[in-house]
Amino acid sequence: MKVLIIEDDQGLRQGIAFSLAQEGYEVLQAQNGKEGYRLFLQEAPQGILLDLNLPDMDGNDLCRKIRESSQVPILMLTARDMETDEIMGLSSGADDYMTKPFSVAVLKLRLEKLLGRKGEKAKSHILSSGDIVMDTDLIKVWKAQQEMECSVTEFKILKYFLENKNQVLTQDQILEAVWDREGKFVNPNTLQVNIGRLRKKIEEDPSRPRFIKTIHGIGYIWEERP
Repeated sequence: MKVLIIEDDQGLRQGIAFSLAQEGYEVLQAQNGKEGYRLFLQEAPQGILLDLNLPDMDGNDLCRKIRESSQVPILMLTARDMETDEIMGLSSGADDYMTKPFSVAVLKLRLEKLLGRKGEKAKSHILSSGDIVMDTDLIKVWKAQQEMECSVTEFKILKYFLENKNQVLTQDQILEAVWDREGKFVNPNTLQVNIGRLRKKIEEDPSRPRFIKTIHGIGYIWEERP
């Protein structure tokens, strides 16, 4: 499996490259966007680790350029930790997003997960239920044909619900799917607050939800009526 690392920090780039090579990956390295794009065209890697802050171009712009001709899995690396930066990264076509500093062990697991999808049957990027429609490629949601603003967390929660309709999901399942990929503890109250915000956006009457039902003492269910 061939992986391209586009990262201007030489120490970090070589450290990641060494770790991936130990796992049997063929690793290509680029220190700027121009070199990275050249290697992408010449070598056709199966995965890309892309730094957002490159010396010669913005990583978002390079990601969009790659997406013009390829759906290769892209894991974006950045020191920017603002929610808006994550939205921009995902909207530009990145499949996943990690903020620095990060554990190389976690990075390898995230990369393995992305590359593992390549062998799976392609899933539709359109998810829907009732008058709610989500495009997971464009990172957009519509309610009754009107585009709806969502935070990154709200988008992830909604996506998880739409992928698991009519199934009771425990709080722990949702926390792990949305927040806990790096082993970070998240207070369940955070989940409740975000679901409350989501209900206000998608439900006609949030006090009597049609879609997101609370299963007291367990978790939630996205109820799709025939």
